[in-house]
Amino acid sequence: MSTTTRKFKTIITDTGAKKLAQAAAPDGNPVRLTHMAVGDGGGTLPTPDSKQIRLVHEVWRHTVNRVILDATHQNRIIAELVIPPETGGFWIREIGVFDEHGDLIAVGNTAESYKPTVAEGSGRAQTFRTILTVSSTATVALTVDNTMVMATVDYVNDKLKEHEQSRRHPDASLTAKGFVQLSSDTNSVSETQAATPKAVKAAYDLANGKYTAQDATTARKGLVQLSSATNSDSETLAATPMAVKAAYDLANGKYTAQDASTTRKGLVQLSSATNSTSETQAATPKAVKAAYDLANGKYTAQDATTAQKGIVQLSSATNSTSETLAATPKAVKAANDNANGRVPSARKVNGKALSADITLTPKDIGTLNSTTMSFSGGAGWFKLATVTMPQASSVVSITLIGGAGYNVGSPQQAGISELVLRAGNGNPKGITGALWQRTSTGFTNFAWVNTSGDTYDIYVAIGNYATGVNIQWDYTSNASVTIHTSPAYSANKPEGLTDGTVYSLYTPSEQFYPPGAPIPWPSDTVPSGYALMQGQTFDKSAYPKLAVAYPSGVIPDMRGWTIKGKPASGRAVLSQEQDGIKSHTHSASASSTDLGTKTTSSFDYGTKTTSSFDYGTKTTNSAGAHSHNIPVGHTGAGNGVSAGYNAALGTGTTSSAGGHAHNVYIGAHNHTIGIGAHAHSVIIGPHGHTITVNATGNAENTVKNIAFNYIVRLA
Repeated sequence: MSTTTRKFKTIITDTGAKKLAQAAAPDGNPVRLTHMAVGDGGGTLPTPDSKQIRLVHEVWRHTVNRVILDATHQNRIIAELVIPPETGGFWIREIGVFDEHGDLIAVGNTAESYKPTVAEGSGRAQTFRTILTVSSTATVALTVDNTMVMATVDYVNDKLKEHEQSRRHPDASLTAKGFVQLSSDTNSVSETQAATPKAVKAAYDLANGKYTAQDATTARKGLVQLSSATNSDSETLAATPMAVKAAYDLANGKYTAQDASTTRKGLVQLSSATNSTSETQAATPKAVKAAYDLANGKYTAQDATTAQKGIVQLSSATNSTSETLAATPKAVKAANDNANGRVPSARKVNGKALSADITLTPKDIGTLNSTTMSFSGGAGWFKLATVTMPQASSVVSITLIGGAGYNVGSPQQAGISELVLRAGNGNPKGITGALWQRTSTGFTNFAWVNTSGDTYDIYVAIGNYATGVNIQWDYTSNASVTIHTSPAYSANKPEGLTDGTVYSLYTPSEQFYPPGAPIPWPSDTVPSGYALMQGQTFDKSAYPKLAVAYPSGVIPDMRGWTIKGKPASGRAVLSQEQDGIKSHTHSASASSTDLGTKTTSSFDYGTKTTSSFDYGTKTTNSAGAHSHNIPVGHTGAGNGVSAGYNAALGTGTTSSAGGHAHNVYIGAHNHTIGIGAHAHSVIIGPHGHTITVNATGNAENTVKNIAFNYIVRLA
């Protein structure tokens, strides 16, 4: 079982050991380490073998950057290789050191790393060092490649330290280079100080107003170009000493006496003066001796050393260890240009000082640890990681990207599972954890077991074919994580584990709207994978899940229909019910009311005339016979009887004869009737009414609604 926690080492090969032994002999020659190579190990991390004569799979070789002694260990030699930014595109898992004959002297493995190229977006140089422990460092030749790929931080620091300790820094003079003090004076006559830009500017500004540089001519002074030609007739060039000498040598046999000057040979007058400024006289030996004696007592020329001033030879070398030569501006510029691109030693990377080589982890550059691995053996439990988590302040997170299975059309297999572990507070001691599932094919369960102290083995459960998945992990600075890239497999959950808690954050699309469920859709444009529900048939073999919902192969027509929950009895699923209202009655009545007696308004109909008509002649009936009672007696006063006749004689009756008839002629006539102004009183009285309720409302029963299309998912 391999893990990401490994030990890396470098060993001397059998060939290397033999050559070092020969070099240690009295007449032996030192081994010259000239090249180093890196390889990818054929895709896996190799284990160095002393019998190796080559790398498992070499990908790049170059001359060593340098071979130096380890300043902290007398018997250690460091061979250094620098891979420049433009080289890359390969993995590095092994490294080898070769001598001048191409023999493998030492071989080692190294932490797996990918060396990108600039074109891949990461232009970085990479330095590899191999440390060899030998019985005597004299058996290995120490070298620095003149075509050095790149100076490392250590190399620059060592050179600066060597420079600081190699000599005292002399003062500069007219005859020797060295350190100099700056001065901004414009009237100083010092020959041991250097003018600052301020002094130069003051002098330049002063001169700028006095003279504008111009070319010299035969009529004026100015700038002139030199020429060594002896046949030129130019009047704008000046002859060099070379041209003068050529002309002189030619004319030497044809000399015409003339006074000497600084520009030509000729007759000259001698002078023993030591303070003359003449340019037309020549010094006598006496004057020369006087000047020599004066100078002899002041300075005797000598070579400069680290202990005294003196004359010095210049050198442009950048790898010299001389203490008697002085660097030229070219050498200084080369060192400056080389160091100018280096990171200052006070600079830090993620809090790590650059005083020595540093090792960066993914966390140092803001990324996560990551590896690709496979869970082999089938569905079951795997020992994924070993973690160390101090109590109260440590957290570990492990993320699986991918899942079990790799079938096209199964998006749940492109899943993410996140496992988070957090230490307890020590009372009680332990850890707690949660697994956050985003799909059903990632980690399905997890558990742990405490192996010792704050160390725990973490187990996860996952389905079959979980191959080529990506694992990312992160942790607090006080925790540690070892991911087992070839995790141990168990079909069943191991005994003695503590279960974690699993939270499912996913809901399959089928659970939102399973095939067959009507979905309200606010558009006439149907999305892909769906169909309008309008009573059409469908291919049950093409859509088996939809066929489960509608075995008849017909999608219900939902146009104008609403959905009702199926009653407890009396209805079948998908049965239709026409519109209607629940059976009911109405009662209606008008209240009984006595309106009393009402009077109509008064009005006058005037006189009305009946129509004229003729009733003809009418005959009365013949009845008419009757009798009369007549009193008989004496007359008394009254009743037509004179007074005095008072004797009563009784009552007499007349004969009843006398029956007769009359003919009456009515004739045509009319009547005039006077109606006259009058009013009528109307008695209404208590009574009831019969009421008719008129029909109203829509053609069918409905409620307030918004029209949606019903669609169904095809699956």
